[in-house]
Amino acid sequence: MLSQFDWIEISGGRGMLKTSEADIMLQIPNEPYRIAKYPVTNAQFAQFMKADGYCSKNWWTQQGWQQQKKNGWEEPRYWQDSKWNSSQQPVVGVSWYEAVAFCHWLSEVTGKTMRLPTESQWQYAAQSDDGRAYPWGNDWDCARCNNSVKPCSSNITTPITRYADSGSSPFDVVDMIGNVWEWCQTDYDTHTNDMHNKDTTFRVLRGGSWLDTDVSWLRCDIRGKLYPHDRSTIAGFRICFVE
Repeated sequence: MLSQFDWIEISGGRGMLKTSEADIMLQIPNEPYRIAKYPVTNAQFAQFMKADGYCSKNWWTQQGWQQQKKNGWEEPRYWQDSKWNSSQQPVVGVSWYEAVAFCHWLSEVTGKTMRLPTESQWQYAAQSDDGRAYPWGNDWDCARCNNSVKPCSSNITTPITRYADSGSSPFDVVDMIGNVWEWCQTDYDTHTNDMHNKDTTFRVLRGGSWLDTDVSWLRCDIRGKLYPHDRSTIAGFRICFVE
């Protein structure tokens, strides 16, 4: 199963990362970690579904399982919609809870402790330690990622490899900006990474999406948020693990 993902190894570093909120600085991860080169695709998420992921309580957080039962989730929200369900498009219409359940299932399958990236792991993978605005540098170019900033205009997610040659980060991680906002493990308000916090209101999203028309939402340092039960066409996720 590990071979179905392309992994980028990122060495630990030192220092701090500035975010879009002046009072919030993130510590660069000290320990090495591996992050998926691409967001999770429909084809990859389908393996979780084939393993009865929506029926296996042990892979869900308590709050996630309650939300899943309450709403009768059996698949991602847009799973049957041909606009969003091509095998190499990033999976969308998944809540934070579903993304975490996928990670727990994959942990069991691989023997590795899979997680959503923390906010600091995500940002460091996107920009390294030089504070660049975008994965490729400091000059905006709408042709380097999937977005709707004029003159570019998008109405759909693109295959995950579409911008591999033009929009990669300093570590060669792809689609960190545009295509889909990506769930992070981090609580937006408390900045903690507890997956079982019952009092969480929002979880962090990073990276902007195909829908964004304002370049300010497509920066490496921008902090986004959604309720963990939200299931949108603009949100997907990628995974990481520490050796």
